[in-house]
Amino acid sequence: MRGGIRVLVLSAAVHGTVLFATHASAQCQFVDRTDAAGIQESHGAFYQVECPVFAQVMHGGASCGDFDGDGWEDVFFATGGHVPDRLFINQRDGTFVDDAQAWGVAVEHVGVGVAVGDYDRDGNLDAFVVSLGPECNIGPGHHKLYKNTGTSFVDVAAGAGVATTSPTEADGWGAAFGDYDLDGFLDLGVPGWIGQSDGNRLFHNEQDGTFSDATAALNFDLHDVRGLSVRFTDMNGDRYPEILWVSDFGESKYFVNRKDGTFLEATAAAGVGLDSNGMGQTVADFDRDGKLDWYVTSIQGVDPQYTGNMMYRNLGDHVYEEASVPMGVKDGGWGWGTSAADFDLDGWVDVVETNGWYLPEWVHEQSYLFHNLGGGHFEEIADPSGLQHHEDGRALLTFDYDEDGDQDVLIVSNRGGLYLFRNERLEQTGNWLRLRFDTGSKAGLAPHGFGTRVTASIGRSRQVTYLDGGSNYLGQSELAVHFGLGNADVVDKLVIQWADGNVLVLHDVPANQTLTVAPGGK
Repeated sequence: MRGGIRVLVLSAAVHGTVLFATHASAQCQFVDRTDAAGIQESHGAFYQVECPVFAQVMHGGASCGDFDGDGWEDVFFATGGHVPDRLFINQRDGTFVDDAQAWGVAVEHVGVGVAVGDYDRDGNLDAFVVSLGPECNIGPGHHKLYKNTGTSFVDVAAGAGVATTSPTEADGWGAAFGDYDLDGFLDLGVPGWIGQSDGNRLFHNEQDGTFSDATAALNFDLHDVRGLSVRFTDMNGDRYPEILWVSDFGESKYFVNRKDGTFLEATAAAGVGLDSNGMGQTVADFDRDGKLDWYVTSIQGVDPQYTGNMMYRNLGDHVYEEASVPMGVKDGGWGWGTSAADFDLDGWVDVVETNGWYLPEWVHEQSYLFHNLGGGHFEEIADPSGLQHHEDGRALLTFDYDEDGDQDVLIVSNRGGLYLFRNERLEQTGNWLRLRFDTGSKAGLAPHGFGTRVTASIGRSRQVTYLDGGSNYLGQSELAVHFGLGNADVVDKLVIQWADGNVLVLHDVPANQTLTVAPGGK
């Protein structure tokens, strides 16, 4: 219902305790369900076409979203060319059906990345697809903004002013939506990687279905920056999201939101941007100190020029310390897509990342699952947990595709398959709570809860998370907030801070359900 809280209980269980599970009992187990789910598809078939596609070895994008509004997550897959893009609609029985033709997105082009958000506030999730153009005729001006009518997509990119990022080159990578000025309309960031293409763009939503180029608001020249992923995240708790612009060749940038529509480039002052080859990124409170940390994937190799992954631990006031070595997340191979999720529901957020490259040192490099042992200390457990992926991974996203309460993993392989790993926890003692947000009708709030901060308290334990919808690298995870609760069957206190500053407090919230929460008022 509008103006209050709407609760949808998917499942329920009572375990008779309000304590977090011990880490000794926390276990993860994944099973490859790609074939069973019906999403057998390969990326990079255009490699067999005799036409050059620059930087083609970096492609492979996908994002999830509830495009048909039935409460179940669907998947938009940018195939990269030669075969049409796929739109896998969730059949609510553990399977998907490709419905791209009926939805109007079965288009053959060099699709790179996908971002999801309701840019026009009509209640339907739209999709922005980064495109380098037709396979043998690539060039600028081919990005796609698919407006969702509820049953189909219509490409309105040209009229909306977002079809072109670079004026000279086919460029664009891991795009993301976010409301940086808190006007309730989603803005758009599109990084560009091609050198000197001037392809990095920040677009401001003009609230009339169009966007204006607001890149100058960053107050920094991104002309030569090799951007790969972006996200809009409030890193200091003032509600106004910073812009985290992860970039290759030591060029990642941290932009502090000045709360007047402009930004301050503060990378060096913040102690970040140390990654040699920033590619993917994710944000979470890994050590549960109430502050969001920033994880950036990079290259780990024998050459000392490669820094490996960076874990920027948030000390407050836009100051960070790099803690990848003591936290145990430094070596992830040639890192690409990544996501943060509590896979075993023990109350501590884990990290999953995929990687790979065609050079001998990284061929068949595994994807990595860093299990949080508590306090932000991690142990790598991908292969023994069943998350066995040894292809050239690119995009990676986490979502609950089967609505059973835990987070599953989807990985796109460059010149390889699309892989779906179902989370089948070894011990079914972990409880959970999942929040979706119905904010589209409230003036000043972006749809689907973009910019919402949530704190869950159980006794003296506290977890903080934030919904930003950011790019993990060419892809995006589900637009929901998810908590692992250990064996606690009730969340004592749930504090929801909306992006407009209003706060909703809920007490004694039962575990093992999905809540759809709406703010009060119009």
